[in-house]
Amino acid sequence: MPIVHYIVAENLLSIDLPEGVDVDQCLPSFVDFKVSEVPSGIFQINLKVVFETTDYTSNNPKLLSDISIVWGDRFKFEEDESYYITSVENMDKSDKRIWQMLSSKNFHNSTIYAREEDIYQTNILSWLVMVAFGQSVLANDTALIHASVVSNAAYGVAFLGKSGTGKSTHSRLWIKHNAGFRLLNDDNPAIRIQKDGSARIYGTPWSGKTPCYINKSLPLKAIVRLDQAPNNQFVWKNKGAQGLLTLLPSFTALRWNKTIFSSMINILENIMHTVAVGHLYCLPDEGAATLCYQEINNINNLNNE
Repeated sequence: MPIVHYIVAENLLSIDLPEGVDVDQCLPSFVDFKVSEVPSGIFQINLKVVFETTDYTSNNPKLLSDISIVWGDRFKFEEDESYYITSVENMDKSDKRIWQMLSSKNFHNSTIYAREEDIYQTNILSWLVMVAFGQSVLANDTALIHASVVSNAAYGVAFLGKSGTGKSTHSRLWIKHNAGFRLLNDDNPAIRIQKDGSARIYGTPWSGKTPCYINKSLPLKAIVRLDQAPNNQFVWKNKGAQGLLTLLPSFTALRWNKTIFSSMINILENIMHTVAVGHLYCLPDEGAATLCYQEINNINNLNNE
């Protein structure tokens, strides 16, 4: 089949799939991002999906990680002289065949060795595409973040926090008690720094367990880290180390790749110049959503020293 193109956060994602594959069935969350015409000059990430086992033999691959919140002990991430190698083992422990992705060192080009019998039964393909996209687009002032995002007609607000902190709960409370807001993304939105230095927040095809795949972007007004607490308290963070430490855990870049990691730090520094960064210690209640909204609504200077 022809190569299928998607635009996510102003980045072109081109996927070459085997003949006969129903792309909308195997990547249903991508439908709203599909384009028929490719703009000239746009940053591009290329992926090729094949139904075969890789015959690539790596010489002394270095294990970088075998820990994954999503895939548990079925995940492995390695590096050799030519590629980054991402592997996900089949759920059935009696069947040791794996999905594997070989990516160039900048992740601009990847080949995914997929299992044909699983192509419509698992979200491994979507997840591998997200891995390649998230590392590659850092070179284009774009970063995927682990966050839940609400938006109104004018701006978006991103809520950060460890898994289980209550990001999704806070978003639901915010939408319920603050008029005019809706959910933009509940797990992996993207932030892109614009030519004027401002930051925009984008919906993406990846939204965790919440089906919210909205192809829309807005100015990013604030980023708030959540922590559970016995009472509600809001604290603005300054633009130095406190701000960086507030943001850093929710952004992902390979710390083993100096170029990629440096690109992420540059994005964080740009965000801190134009986006208000706060920390909400909170209960899962209406008061937390109201307090957070009031603090953000009172922002007059987004540089917020």
